[in-house]
Amino acid sequence: FDVIDKIMNLDIGNRGIAPLYEPARARIGGEALSKAAAEVFLQLQPGDTVFLLTGSLTRAWVSPEIGENDGPIGTGALAGALSKAFKCIPMIFTDEFLQEKTGAIAQMAGPNVVSFEQAQAAAGNPRYTCVTVMGTCSSNDEEAKKQCEALVEQYKPKVIISIERAGQRADGTYRNMIGQDFSQGRSRLDYMISAAQARNIPTIGVGDGGNEIGMGALSKEVAEHIHLGDQICPANSVDILLPCGVSNWGCYAIQAALAILTGNIALAHTPELEERMIHASTYIGLVDGTSGTLESKVDGMPADVHKGIVELMYNTVERALKKKK
Repeated sequence: FDVIDKIMNLDIGNRGIAPLYEPARARIGGEALSKAAAEVFLQLQPGDTVFLLTGSLTRAWVSPEIGENDGPIGTGALAGALSKAFKCIPMIFTDEFLQEKTGAIAQMAGPNVVSFEQAQAAAGNPRYTCVTVMGTCSSNDEEAKKQCEALVEQYKPKVIISIERAGQRADGTYRNMIGQDFSQGRSRLDYMISAAQARNIPTIGVGDGGNEIGMGALSKEVAEHIHLGDQICPANSVDILLPCGVSNWGCYAIQAALAILTGNIALAHTPELEERMIHASTYIGLVDGTSGTLESKVDGMPADVHKGIVELMYNTVERALKKKK
């Protein structure tokens, strides 16, 4: 698990995220972050719900329909793995205008996008169907707070995980990596976290830039190590925070840990699927967040880099499972 953590935390983009790893680990008593997060999911039973929050309106000042591929790709892969492992119902929440694109990239990893009632039917049938459900909330704070409270109360998720989802600052704004306010059109999904915390539902955050949901847990370290960290760090915190070189890698690290803990290598993300999803994102309309361009890159790095990261994790899982035998 330590090896998996090291791989996910590789700061190839030189964003200053690496120094956040040890403080994040110390917060939970020193356990490997990928293992700690995976263990939270081990409680899941067929039909249980999990909320996955994702989506970055990377160019909100241009259009609420321009979202980046980091986050949705990893979320789709993790949703598929959770469905396969536990026959649970992963519910992916994103911005209103990113639902279709996020659902499309999730389907590349196996889940059929269905209604909640259809997902319940899938969970209750002995013949397996891989499913996920899409959802959103308002971009108005007052409305979003009520909606998030109602959604958490209605669906009673066992876990809420946020992946590459910008977090709200104390002043109510959302800031990108260069300190710009990009709050326009953004669904206030942060209220899912506060609703979960009020009900003692475990929360997990995955981020790579210091401005994501949960990074408030390490606000001091974000300010110290990340450019403009004091200006972009959100106010909220989560139970387990995974600082990663790229947020998608945090999802793959959790999948790798799940594969080891369950002895099921089919839960681990593969280089082949990673390549397909990155290439597909350009056709679906999810951009590389660094360049703002529809190209086969994630966070400015070509598909081969991400395939290499996934290959390292997959090989780590293979060796760990052989050792178990």
